[in-house]
Amino acid sequence: MEYLFIAVVVFFIIALGVRVGVDSSKNAQYTKELLKELREMKELLQKGE
Repeated sequence: MEYLFIAVVVFFIIALGVRVGVDSSKNAQYTKELLKELREMKELLQKGE
């Protein structure tokens, strides 16, 4: 019985770790896209001067 409890706890820890990893990956991609947009805006503003 206690092995089942330990297995369930380990499963939830692994599932949480995978979810955090996926969220981190999405966040990194979003940050890259945001920086790209900011660079493009900066270039447009510099051309306008």
